Amino acid sequence: MSPLSRFTSRLAFSISAASSPFVVTALTAAIMVWSLGPSLAQLALWGAITVLFSAVIPFIIVFGLWRTGKVTDIHVAVREQRTVPFVAALVSAALGVVLLQIVGAPPQLVAIGAAFLVNGAALAGITSRWKISMHSAVLSGCIIALGLVVTPRLLILLAALPVVLWARHYRQRHTLAQGIVPILLVSALTPAVYLGAMKVLGGR
Repeated sequence: MSPLSRFTSRLAFSISAASSPFVVTALTAAIMVWSLGPSLAQLALWGAITVLFSAVIPFIIVFGLWRTGKVTDIHVAVREQRTVPFVAALVSAALGVVLLQIVGAPPQLVAIGAAFLVNGAALAGITSRWKISMHSAVLSGCIIALGLVVTPRLLILLAALPVVLWARHYRQRHTLAQGIVPILLVSALTPAVYLGAMKVLGGR
């Protein structure tokens, strides 16, 4: 392998690792909680619930499945192995949304949690028949969530999506179509569900 090929492979791997759904979800949750300006106690409570149920618990489940040989890698690249991780992630996220509502978290957090739940259910339905990129799905959904909850200025981060699509395609994890379709899906669902949930919750 030439030096250029080695560099390109390492770059694609680094981009894939940095855009891991677990990393992106946890970081997004932390930013959203921080932006809502709670007290230190509220920050700790809402942040712990959001990060724990949206990222940490799903990661622990996938890690356990990987260590026991039930999935081949942390990113669950094999489509047929995604059912259990998806169901576990959806149940965990649902519990997180319920807990946020119980502890009186801002409607923005509850509404975006509902949007992520709908996204997850839709993506689970698709990936049961056709492999799609969770990297591009989660990254686009999280950036849109930041644009809705924090500031629309953060939507500029969507410019990173082509780079992630390239990395996943270069590493032969997905075709371009398998990366683009989930982006289009969550781009439509996230704002629609969020705004609908905000009306139900009486938010702005």
